[in-house]
Amino acid sequence: MKIRHIIVLVAIMCGGVGLFAAEKSVPTIMRTWQFDPWTGIADTLSMVDTSYMHLPMRDVLNDYSISNITNSNLISPTQSRVYFDRDRRADFIFADAYTPYIIAPKNVKFYHTTTPYSSVGYKKGFVTDLDQNDLSFMFTGNVTRRTNLGMTIDYLNSYGRFASQEGKTVFGSVFGSYNGDHYSLQAAFTWNTLSNFENGGLLNPSDLQGNLEPEDMPVKMQGMSAFRYLSGYLNHYYSICVERERKVNYRERDEDGNWVKKDSIKIEYVPVTTFRHVFETVDATKRYVEKRANQGYYPNIYRNPTTTKDTASCLTIKNTLSVTFEEEFNTWLKFGAMVYATNEVQRHMSPIGQAIELPVLGDSPFGYPDSLFFPSTMHAMPDTLYGERWTNNTYIGAALYKNRGKHIHYGFDGNVCLLGYKLGEFQVNGHLDAGFRLGKDSMTLAAKAYIKNETPDFYLQRYRSNHYQWDNDFSKTYRFYVGGEVAYPTKWIKPKLNVSFENITRYIYFAEDGIPQQVDGSIQVLAADLQLNITTPWVNLDNSVVYQHSSSAALPLPALTLYNNLYYHGTWVKALDVQMGVDMRFFTKYYAPILNPALGQFCVQNAEQVGNYPVMNVYANFYVKHIRLKLFAQYQHFNASFMNKQYFGMPNYPMAPDMFRAGLSWHFYK
Repeated sequence: MKIRHIIVLVAIMCGGVGLFAAEKSVPTIMRTWQFDPWTGIADTLSMVDTSYMHLPMRDVLNDYSISNITNSNLISPTQSRVYFDRDRRADFIFADAYTPYIIAPKNVKFYHTTTPYSSVGYKKGFVTDLDQNDLSFMFTGNVTRRTNLGMTIDYLNSYGRFASQEGKTVFGSVFGSYNGDHYSLQAAFTWNTLSNFENGGLLNPSDLQGNLEPEDMPVKMQGMSAFRYLSGYLNHYYSICVERERKVNYRERDEDGNWVKKDSIKIEYVPVTTFRHVFETVDATKRYVEKRANQGYYPNIYRNPTTTKDTASCLTIKNTLSVTFEEEFNTWLKFGAMVYATNEVQRHMSPIGQAIELPVLGDSPFGYPDSLFFPSTMHAMPDTLYGERWTNNTYIGAALYKNRGKHIHYGFDGNVCLLGYKLGEFQVNGHLDAGFRLGKDSMTLAAKAYIKNETPDFYLQRYRSNHYQWDNDFSKTYRFYVGGEVAYPTKWIKPKLNVSFENITRYIYFAEDGIPQQVDGSIQVLAADLQLNITTPWVNLDNSVVYQHSSSAALPLPALTLYNNLYYHGTWVKALDVQMGVDMRFFTKYYAPILNPALGQFCVQNAEQVGNYPVMNVYANFYVKHIRLKLFAQYQHFNASFMNKQYFGMPNYPMAPDMFRAGLSWHFYK
C-alpha cells in the first residue's frame, strides 16, 4: 500500500472522529504552544489557523518565504532570497538546503483541545504525465482533560517540468503532552525522508525561447540526492507549587429552569520553582548518487571514477537540566528567572578509505536505488568506507523573562560553551514586545537583538567526497543583530514594518568552484520589510515589499523582492465564501547563487544576473461554511505564455512554467 493511500485511510478514520465530536454540545477550544530550543520554556501561544483565505498560495515553499531559489520543482534544495527568512533547523551544513521540509523540535506545535480536531488536504498540479501531488493530514485530541495526542503527515510527489527533476518527500510528527498540577511532560518524534533527481540546469538556456517542450530540453547531468532527518524530543518538569484561592463566577439553572448567577472558590496551584529536563536527539543524513561519475560536469574525481555515492551524517544528542523561578508566584517582581546546563554529544561520519564496490541490487527504472536509506537496499550500493568522529560540548546558561501580562513582554537569555569542540562559542539574545490602544485600534511594537559567536560546521572544516575535498581552519563567525517591528492594523489598512540589521564577521560561503571560503572582515546586511494590506468591502490588496542591501558580493541579495495579491472577497448565498484574484512574485536582477548538486549548497557566482521577471497566478478560492470545506483552482504562472521567456530563478535553472492546479482542505471540529 502506497504512503498516500495510508494517509487517506487514516484521514477518513480521524475525520469520522471529528464529525462524531461535532455532534456533541461541547464547543471546540484549542490552544497551541512551542518550546524555546535552549531553555525549554513554552514560547508563543497561538490559535489554530482555520481560515480559508489564500489557500492556493499555501505550500511548503511559499510558507517558508515569499521568494525562494529552487530548481523549479516543488521538491528541491531551497534557499530564501530574503536573508532574514533563512532559518537554520539543524546543526548540519547539508541540511540547510532542505529547511522548508524539516520539522525540528523547535517547530513542533503542542495542543490542548476540548474536542478532537482533524484536517485533510489535497492539492494537485495537472500536467500530462508530469503531475504534482501534495497530500497533508493533521489530527489532535485530548484523551483526558490533561493528556493530548496528535500527529501530522505530509506527502509530496512532483515530477517537475524539466528532465531529471522528479522528487518526493514524506515528513511529519507524532506528539503528545500531559499537563498536571505539578508534573508536566511533552514529547514528540519528527521525521523527513526526501529524494530528488539533479540535472545541473539546462545545457542550452536558449532552448527556453524555442519550441521544445520543457521535458525535452537537454540538461547538463544526471544525479540523485537524498536527505533523511529524524528527531526525538522530551521536555518534562516538576513544579513546586503553592495553593491560591480564586473566586469563580458561573451560571446554572434552578429548579424552575431559570438561569441563576452563582460563585464558588477554586483552588489553583501556582508554580514557585520548576525543575526541568529536556532531551533532544537529531539524526540527519545526506547522500548524493551518480550512476556515471564522469559526466564532465565536475572538475575533479577523487575517489571512484565509475560511480558516486557520497554520504555525510550528523547525530546530535542534547540533555539540558534547569531550575526556573516562576514569574506567576512573584507578585512584586513580575518576571521569571532560569539557570541551566546543557551537554551536547555529536557524531559525524568521515571517510577513511577508498570506495568499495558492491553488487548493485534493487535499482529503480531510472537506474538508481529505490531507497537510499531503507535496509533492503542499503547494502546494495557502492559507497565509501566511513569512520566516526565524536565530539562533546558543555554549556551553561541563564534566562530572565516576562511572558505574562497584557501589555509588555520581554526575555533575555544567553549561554557559553565551557568545554569541548565548540569551546568559546556563546550567544546572548534579547527581545521586547508591547501592545497598547491608539485611538480605536491597537498598536504593537517589538524589538530583538542578539550577539553570537558560532563555531563553523564540522564539515566546513574537513570534507571528503568523490568530487570535492578540503581541509580548513576557519575561525568562529561573529554575528551582531538588531531589529524592530511596528504594526498598526485598522479596519481598512493594515501596515506592518520590520527593519533588521546584521553585522557578520568572518562569514563563510561557498565560492563558485564549490569550495568554502571565509571572509577576512565583516559584512553588513540591512533589510526593511513592509507589509501593507488594504481592505475594502469588495476588493482587497495585500502587499509585501522587502528591500535588502548586502555590503559584499560574498552574500548576494536582490535589492527588492515583492509579493502582491489583488483579490475580491465576499459571501454568496450566505453559505459560500469566495476569494478570486491574481497574485504576483517579483525580484530585481542580481547575481543569484547557483546550486551545486553534489554538495547541496548554493555557490556564489558573478557571471550572470537573473531577475526582473514577474510570476503571476490567477485563482478562485471557495469555502463551504456548513461543512468547513475549502476548494480552489489556480492557473500558475499564466503569463509564461505571452511574456518574454527569460524566467530564470538562478543561472541555467528556469522557474516552473505555467500549470493548472486545484485542491481542497477539509476541517473536522465542533
